[in-house]
Amino acid sequence: MPRLLLSMLFFLMAAVHTSTAQVQTSIETSGIISSTDTTPFWFQSNRYGMYAPDGSQFMTRFQYYSNQNEVGIFNIQFGADMIARPGNNSTLNFNQGYLNIHAFGVELIAGRFHNTSPLHDDRLSMGSLGISTNASPIPQIRLGLTDWTPIPFTKEFLKIKGHISHGWLGSRRYTKDLLLHEKVGHLRVGGNLPINIYAGLAHYVKWGGNHPEYGDIPTRWSDFKNVFLAYPGDEQTPGPMQTYVLGDHLGAWDFGFFLDIGETNISLYRQHPLESRDNLKLKSLQDALTGISIDLPETSSLPVRRFLYEYLYTKYQDGPRRENFGGDLTRDRYRGNENYYNHGIYRSGWVYNYRTIGNPLFIPSDENMGVVNNRIVAHHIGLISNFDRAELTMKATFSRNYGKYCDNRVPDLGEGELFGVECAEDNWNDDATELIHTVSGHSVDQWSFLAGLSMPIRFIENQNLRLILELAFDNGALAGDQFGALIGLRWLPR
Repeated sequence: MPRLLLSMLFFLMAAVHTSTAQVQTSIETSGIISSTDTTPFWFQSNRYGMYAPDGSQFMTRFQYYSNQNEVGIFNIQFGADMIARPGNNSTLNFNQGYLNIHAFGVELIAGRFHNTSPLHDDRLSMGSLGISTNASPIPQIRLGLTDWTPIPFTKEFLKIKGHISHGWLGSRRYTKDLLLHEKVGHLRVGGNLPINIYAGLAHYVKWGGNHPEYGDIPTRWSDFKNVFLAYPGDEQTPGPMQTYVLGDHLGAWDFGFFLDIGETNISLYRQHPLESRDNLKLKSLQDALTGISIDLPETSSLPVRRFLYEYLYTKYQDGPRRENFGGDLTRDRYRGNENYYNHGIYRSGWVYNYRTIGNPLFIPSDENMGVVNNRIVAHHIGLISNFDRAELTMKATFSRNYGKYCDNRVPDLGEGELFGVECAEDNWNDDATELIHTVSGHSVDQWSFLAGLSMPIRFIENQNLRLILELAFDNGALAGDQFGALIGLRWLPR
């Protein structure tokens, strides 16, 4: 279905191209040199899956976008982003290929396209807890609002923003041919005041698919209703989904505000991960991604144009392991088992094409059997500085990683040394009579740095050629110890 969708899109692109179109094209080629057979963390993370994880490599990228194609009351936009990467992990694919039709503030998009949620700083953030820029775009059909839309009769004091989509997660996973349901909604309050507050909810569901044990999990309209409303499945669905909810539900609460001080824009946000109904009641307030982003005007005397700081904490996960007295026994007989981004049936977890869909600090296993590190304490800073026509970007991240509950597979710290938390019983074992006890293991520290420079080269008349230089460095037992350099050229015809 996704391949058929992309083929249809290219025919439609050719059909709607008009003389009013505003075309943008670019050709980019780059190479990474790494000191080990691992690509530095910030070279391979939050780049829509364009670079491989296995060290030195070469990539060529061609982009074509057409905007302002007016067909009656509709405005039609389309684009393609092709990646060619030779080597051990070679690929030739369309990282993007989409058609966008919008009118009256509503848009319908189909194909692969850059899509993140909930609200955060895409360029500098360590990554949203929902959908970040880490994995390659997921093929989908999406209907939503193009931007913040005023609620009638509120004089623009109240605004809403949101979308709903249906996607395909493919077959490169334990349970193959999964479907993705996504809906995101936000409310913004403040209008023309210098400060606007907002709150929102992002809801994602992996459902359907072909499971090695359960076979084809149904994808009927009745199943979609249960997925949409987070209801249990019927007798044709796997046993655990008949008593709790159909599919793997996750998401994030999102709160924050926008503050305008003159021409300086400040954004403060806090995302809380969702893995269960209890999270909807905000019972794990400790676990959150908290960030502040500051945009300074071009007239500022400071050398920095944008600055970001984020703090991530996800160790609580509904607290210590304990019996679930008075709780929802349809999910589990024990509490303290949120296990972010993982699921007992959809064992590859919140991952697409071997990359975490959400925050990249939640590292997936080499075997594509779920996330092996989801109990994290991390600090992250990012900044952008402009001088003349050059742009400097920097990122620095420190994380203290505690693995996950009931798992200590990686990294190998030696005999008798645990990473994460070891569990004495399997929480899916109905015959278990003893309370699960845990043994704490070691934490693992990781540092990751990035510095990048983009600057024009003016030896070709009337052309826009930019030089890209980046350096990255990692230190730690989780992502490894490596140093790397990225050198590239980007040509944007005028």
